[in-house]
Amino acid sequence: MELGAVVVVPAREDLRSIHEAQAHARTGSANSRPFYFSRMPILGHDVLRSWKDRVRKLGVRNLWLTSGERDDSVDGSALAGLAQQGIERLLVIQLNSYVEMDLADLLRFHCESRNPVTEARDAGGQLGVSLRDDLAVHASGAKFALSDASADRNQTAYQFRGYAKRILSARERQELVGDGLTGACAMRPLGKEIREQVWVGEGVRLADSVRLIGPTYIGARTIVRAGATIGPFASVEHDCVIDCGTTVERSTVLPYTYLAPGLLIRHRRVDGGYLQDLRWGAVADLQRAGLGSRIQQLEATRQARRQSDVRLRAGSASARDFEPASIALEPWLRVQL
Repeated sequence: MELGAVVVVPAREDLRSIHEAQAHARTGSANSRPFYFSRMPILGHDVLRSWKDRVRKLGVRNLWLTSGERDDSVDGSALAGLAQQGIERLLVIQLNSYVEMDLADLLRFHCESRNPVTEARDAGGQLGVSLRDDLAVHASGAKFALSDASADRNQTAYQFRGYAKRILSARERQELVGDGLTGACAMRPLGKEIREQVWVGEGVRLADSVRLIGPTYIGARTIVRAGATIGPFASVEHDCVIDCGTTVERSTVLPYTYLAPGLLIRHRRVDGGYLQDLRWGAVADLQRAGLGSRIQQLEATRQARRQSDVRLRAGSASARDFEPASIALEPWLRVQL
């Protein structure tokens, strides 16, 4: 039975920009309010890429990306296109969680149980991962509900007992940061461990008087100036500037963010000029007071384009990583693994 894979990103995301390395820092806009974006980096990592790696291990050569609707459904006509291509079994992954799941074991369970639909669950409920053999049944419909796998109570769910973390909120993502920094999950910070539980990415510049308190992570090309303190349980992602005397503790600073001197950032997520409280969700505008802003990405964008041109000329596999889907599958994107 031919197996296909679909990753469903949240409805409010721009499907055609999610594969860009810094897509969350919106081009042409100095700032944007904090919002959930599935490809916000976590300790330098991309959750979508982690799912791609797991799907690749199943021997699946292509997967499709699509954007879910607000009513938890996807375009049924696109499923008809998949069915026409001979795909009879579909692995559906909703990009709302980080799960260290052996998909081969899920597939084995699905085959042995002979359910038309197998939904993966843990103690907290659905994980947003399912296998479906009922593709042809739903392919003719205008909408395909992602949550109807649990409608038949006689079907046996796949009970997952490994590490899983929902990442729909800033607080949940910060919890994953903490687990990655302390080794509670398999995700490890993307960088070099310069001392116990302190990781830095390539090209990081630290003033001599910077204080680093582990566990903590500083992403590639970030600049931390004199007298600043980073940590504990802090993640400053790539291409940020933390100015003199600022403290970042139990917080995440997203890429291309500038923080002014003398700030205390604690239990917060900072995205450009906006700060979000991780406990209450309240949002503050830092830019108006000159306390934070989005760093201009013009040069970074030029470099990315030059690298893309080189890959295209070379005909490398990475340049073909994301391709437009066929007309029958629009607005889906096919991803070559």
